[in-house]
Amino acid sequence: MGSVFALNADGSVQTVASGLSEPEGMVVQADDRILVAEQGRNRIVAVDPHSHAVTVWRTFQNRTSGAGIDGIGPILPARDANGQALANGNDVVVPDSPNGVVWLVSADGKSAIQLASGMTRPVGAARDAAGRLLIADEGGTLWRLDPAKQRLATLPTPDDVVVTQDAHLFVNTLGDNAIHEFDPQGHPIRVLSGIGQPQGMALDRADNLYYAAMTGGQIVRLVRTFILDPPHVVHIASNRFTVCPVIRRASGFRAPLSLTTESNARIDILQLVQPGTGSSGAAEIQTAQPSIRIDVGGQSETVPLSP
Repeated sequence: MGSVFALNADGSVQTVASGLSEPEGMVVQADDRILVAEQGRNRIVAVDPHSHAVTVWRTFQNRTSGAGIDGIGPILPARDANGQALANGNDVVVPDSPNGVVWLVSADGKSAIQLASGMTRPVGAARDAAGRLLIADEGGTLWRLDPAKQRLATLPTPDDVVVTQDAHLFVNTLGDNAIHEFDPQGHPIRVLSGIGQPQGMALDRADNLYYAAMTGGQIVRLVRTFILDPPHVVHIASNRFTVCPVIRRASGFRAPLSLTTESNARIDILQLVQPGTGSSGAAEIQTAQPSIRIDVGGQSETVPLSP
């Protein structure tokens, strides 16, 4: 039987659910419930992260002798750019792997609309900025639903797909142990090869790519933009500090980054110097708080302040 674990901020590991049959893909709903695909039972369960209660969200019929559901998601946004509620907001995209179908399932799991059929084994999905769905089909195809099904690329056993903020696509492929990058039009850009069975991918808020190499038991980060190293803190006077983020940029990444700090009645921002292409910026603050939260280019970190 399989389990779901949570990795806490302090590095500790907590069991969230157990007794699952071959758990595979996961997504987190707006109410913090975790949807988990049980491949062994061809169903999706909802896990309460607080009580750890497991309930059946939706069961799918497996009309084949193949393995059950693999990846699930994404969850569609609840509102548009103007803040208006969307009709399909919070619905969940579910690739019905054994049956070659893609469903859009309501947030409560009670109703479903078929989006596409005729695939070999759809196992992963992502949504681009235009609202189109990208489907990784282990039969050898990356599909785009616009809304009709279009073959975007032919690949050796694609397993998952993610879309960056600038609409680039990354597809991991089990047939050649690689990750393929495409531009927004689907033209190939580069191939990261020599990865031992890449099984999962994710992007952080700065569009850095993380992937799991199953053969080596590793999680690898590919820095595409920038990352934050531990910041430098200088204690100037009583309750007065200079906080200097440490920005590590990827080669060739020169986009401007904005530095902001936590703001409340207990914090005075005395000076704020924005990062440059060769500098990381700084914030001079006065506060009695034991820590302060800073944000650089969408990446946040909590900074302990010296006594």
